[in-house]
Amino acid sequence: MIFKQALVNVGKLLVGGFAFSVGIIVGGIVASLLRLQPPSLPQGADSATVILYSLLESPLLALALALLARGLGGSFLTRAFALSFLTWIAYTVNTQLEAAIFATFATGFWFTVVAFAVPALFCGVVVAFLFPSDARAKNLKAAVREFLSHRTSAEWVWRFAIAAVAFVPIYWIFGIMVVPFTGSYYQQNLYGLTMPTVDRLLATLFGRSILFLLACLPVAVMWQKSERSLFLRLGFALFVLVGFLWMLAGYWLPTFVRIPHSLEILADSFVYAAVLVLLLVKSGAPVRQAQSAVG
Repeated sequence: MIFKQALVNVGKLLVGGFAFSVGIIVGGIVASLLRLQPPSLPQGADSATVILYSLLESPLLALALALLARGLGGSFLTRAFALSFLTWIAYTVNTQLEAAIFATFATGFWFTVVAFAVPALFCGVVVAFLFPSDARAKNLKAAVREFLSHRTSAEWVWRFAIAAVAFVPIYWIFGIMVVPFTGSYYQQNLYGLTMPTVDRLLATLFGRSILFLLACLPVAVMWQKSERSLFLRLGFALFVLVGFLWMLAGYWLPTFVRIPHSLEILADSFVYAAVLVLLLVKSGAPVRQAQSAVG
């Protein structure tokens, strides 16, 4: 019975991955019709091989979303939105922002951002449908009300302020750790890589940090399982979406670039997920109930 269920789930992940791959084709057509400039491939990359990698990787992307989908307690539409939005921001928008300052070959920003909104939507909808929530369903308004009820307005202000910039120091710390291994490639502009100025890097990081918070917030609001479960599943999803899939597909890059950066992204993702859980996820009884008990 367990083996049969496992096969069913694998089939669902393949369907979710296929939906993402179809979305790439449809999104590319939409972006072309809008006359947006397509991105250029880095030296040593072949378009057919890149497409093949994307196709083979897509079930892993679906798995990352499926693990989150099981713990989201909203309606089908709100769950599909949360998964699609997280995918689009983490996998595409944030990655393109980083590529714009770290790669000399990065072009076609708006083409990619527009085109990949479609596969993010396709995959999010399919995964939300194929992997229904294990938690109780509730409408978005009720979920937001419950989410906010666990802390006072003053507490939310400083918590959201920290969460909005939390990605900056996390990225900076782990980025410094991999510089001894990868820095020379950027300094010498090898493989289309380049080293941005500090002011440009910080400005981009602040923007990415805010986007990450916006992308993860719907998941945090609608989460109905344990805090530990959210930490593990959100950390894994961010790891897969933010960079691991890109590192797997970046076959033209040397191993000494891909492995350190994969480990960096792994650390970034789980530490950032831990910070968001500590800052935002409910802990204890709602504030109103606690105040009533005291009174």
